[in-house]
Amino acid sequence: MYGIKLGEIERGVDLPSTICETADRDIGGLKDGDIIVIASKVISKAKGYTISKPDLSTKAKILSLISGKPPQLAEAIIRNSKRIFAVIPIRDILRDSNFPKDFTDNPDEALRLLNMEGSILLTETPDGRLAADAGIDMSNAPDDILTYPPHDPDMEAAEIRRRIKEERGIDVAVIISDTEINLFRYGSIDIAIGCSGIDPVKRGFASPDRYGKRKFGGVDIVADEIASAAALLMGQSSEGVPVVVVRGLSYNRSEEGIKHIVIERRLMVKGFILTLLKSTLSRLCGI
Repeated sequence: MYGIKLGEIERGVDLPSTICETADRDIGGLKDGDIIVIASKVISKAKGYTISKPDLSTKAKILSLISGKPPQLAEAIIRNSKRIFAVIPIRDILRDSNFPKDFTDNPDEALRLLNMEGSILLTETPDGRLAADAGIDMSNAPDDILTYPPHDPDMEAAEIRRRIKEERGIDVAVIISDTEINLFRYGSIDIAIGCSGIDPVKRGFASPDRYGKRKFGGVDIVADEIASAAALLMGQSSEGVPVVVVRGLSYNRSEEGIKHIVIERRLMVKGFILTLLKSTLSRLCGI
């Protein structure tokens, strides 16, 4: 894997050309079969998917009061969500744990951040995914600027792939990644929210194992695994590596994107809510 530093991305930047030119300089250029993992944040910056000091609606004011979210963030989440399913009281959940001292070198700042927000909103994004806070945040952006993920990440991935093919004659796969919380553990992980040119999953359900037994599984989310691996180079704060080139990995080509493997929303929501309820009951009952 090769990390690609693009520098500060501003609105209107030709992202495919910038990626190609930077790859020419840093790794000798792109090659057929490369997988390009791109952090959704740089696409949002280049395309202008940002919000600055939005006017506050009554809904946002109420949501801010209920959730503890800053009003501007609450407004941005409302604008970029189909619906809000749950408010997860993360501050209360972490209060009795070893967080933040076990997870940060700056516990005072960590507590300040928790007190500023205090909760995570479980939302449905315009492309049908479940996401924390609609994928909106203020990190790696100027003050008072909120960025939101592309509303059609598969289309964005296909467009970047097409442009690279037209300009360089190189057939690559493109994965757009974003960071999501893990409801089962402390922390977050990068996942694929869009892709083009790569089959997002392995299709080995009911394949025989080494003993001839049919496996209940074998549908690994390859796109997520690659996005997660790329995050080791990208980082989450000031690393400045928004693009990673994965080379030499064998994968199945496909024009299908992430939207083709999204589980029916009502089943996803039911599963997440049950998990949240079990976690809450466990903490209340001490089991």
